[in-house]
Amino acid sequence: MNQAFVNAPIAFLPSFDAGAGVELQFHDLSLKGAFMNVGGEADVNFNFYGGQLGYTLTTPLGEGNYRIIANYASKEFLDPAGEAKKSLLAFVLSCDQQLGESLGLWIRLGFQDDDAAIDYKNFYSGGLNISGNLWGREQDNIGVAYALLDGGNIGVEKSQVVEGYVRLGLNEHVALSVHGQYMDDKYEEGAGDNVYGWLAGARMTVEF
Repeated sequence: MNQAFVNAPIAFLPSFDAGAGVELQFHDLSLKGAFMNVGGEADVNFNFYGGQLGYTLTTPLGEGNYRIIANYASKEFLDPAGEAKKSLLAFVLSCDQQLGESLGLWIRLGFQDDDAAIDYKNFYSGGLNISGNLWGREQDNIGVAYALLDGGNIGVEKSQVVEGYVRLGLNEHVALSVHGQYMDDKYEEGAGDNVYGWLAGARMTVEF
């Protein structure tokens, strides 16, 4: 899967370092928070703070999850000129909703502050999942997605990604997925040549 569709591409989510988290649940409403001291990434050591307010909506069409996410990283990142250190701040809206037994829809929107050097300031993405029960094979599914990212300050004007995949359950243990992506990167004048192209791949998984 292209990174534009993994979590939120502007959210600067850290990996595993020392930190703490808290989670509160009030029926269909949830509140989550996290703190982490992050080190070793490109010689940058920073404190990460994240919060998420979520709501689960159940309708006759199925379950939906709606989340507002805020992330902040301490003032350890260089500005576009490489002279001063700035903080990072991002907000993300993430929604997914079942549309009956066979369809699912999701969207993610977000933006981040551009005081520090960043590839993208804004992103907009969405996709559709189609279950194989439409053709009598619940182990199959099809997914399509599109993303637009723009507003950065280090030379990238905008990027667009289109991706689709088909997952075929060969039996109860083995599944084969094939996917294709089209990517188009446009650069500001003098920052580089525009890049575009197709990518294709396949993956087989075995579960016991």
